[in-house]
Amino acid sequence: MKRDAPHLLDAAVLLVAGVIVVVGVALRADASTRPLALTLALAATATLALRRSAPTATLAISGAFVLALFAVDHAAGAVAVIAPAIALYSLALSRGRMHLVAAVVAVAAAVMIADVFLAGHHPRALTLQTAAHVALVAVPVLAAEALRNRRSYIQLLLERLELAERTREEEAQRRAEQERLRIARDLHDVVAHTLTTINVQAGVAAHLADREPSRAGSALAAIEAASRDALDELRAILGVLREVDGAEVPLEPAPGLDGVASLVGRFREAGADIELEVEGEQPERIPEAVQLAAFRIVQESLTNATRHAPGAAARVRLAYENDRLCVGIENNSGQERNGSGHGRGVGIAGMRERATALGGTLEAGPSPRGFRVTAELPDKRS
Repeated sequence: MKRDAPHLLDAAVLLVAGVIVVVGVALRADASTRPLALTLALAATATLALRRSAPTATLAISGAFVLALFAVDHAAGAVAVIAPAIALYSLALSRGRMHLVAAVVAVAAAVMIADVFLAGHHPRALTLQTAAHVALVAVPVLAAEALRNRRSYIQLLLERLELAERTREEEAQRRAEQERLRIARDLHDVVAHTLTTINVQAGVAAHLADREPSRAGSALAAIEAASRDALDELRAILGVLREVDGAEVPLEPAPGLDGVASLVGRFREAGADIELEVEGEQPERIPEAVQLAAFRIVQESLTNATRHAPGAAARVRLAYENDRLCVGIENNSGQERNGSGHGRGVGIAGMRERATALGGTLEAGPSPRGFRVTAELPDKRS
């Protein structure tokens, strides 16, 4: 239907223009010149069928017929000017500025010739009238310019709407990707920490089951506590994914700096020798994202230390500076691995992603004592 619209419009324009010209010429032309006047008027109107494919030729041919009509019958020619006016409108709509200027000059010259030399009156008596007729040339040009501007404006709006829609889609995709990475990091930290604790305590319990049953019971209790804490954290992390039809979502706050001491305490209860050092005074307000990142970095670092250097002492340092929070974890070299450290994990990569997402940095590598993780997190308080 849209493809047929231009053809239907062309047919309608040709029909309406033909009716107007035929009726006008029939009413205004002199009886003696009416047949020739109608022939020239219809010929000028018929050329409008080519106004889209050849607007310049249409304007020239229709203008020539109308000039001839002016020579035959001036009154009939005044009606037939509708044909070159439509041709000029089509040319102004489809051609460039230089082409349009040349066409306007030619049409204005034709109007002056028709009004001054073919009207049969003295030129001086027609000066004001001729100027008015020349000024009418601007009507189809201005109409075409208005339509051109409207089309450009609509096109600009469509492009902006398309850009806005594409931007919204890209932003939604970016946020979904960030959320996916956040959930993946949290799951990794929780699962890796818990399974490492369970692995270590299970090994202790198996080793002491026959020799010291009381200590084996403590190890089993630590396994139970670690499993319970992990289940609570997993419910909090995955709760938002189950938010369907009003289902309740766990509302426990995300782990923060207040939980670092408890985290260190749980590692100590599991038999690890960990020292916690705090420098500076903790500000009243620290962004939750910074607190969560600091907690997860400490958790992952201690988990890695337990996995790769079991029994080695470790030191956790939190330093509050004016515009940043510095986190450092260093562990001594362990005597032997516990069998769970095979393969290269993604713990360090996940910690680095957390730090860089906040505009901070994280360095991890060997140190004189063993292994060190150092992170600087910007503290952007409002």
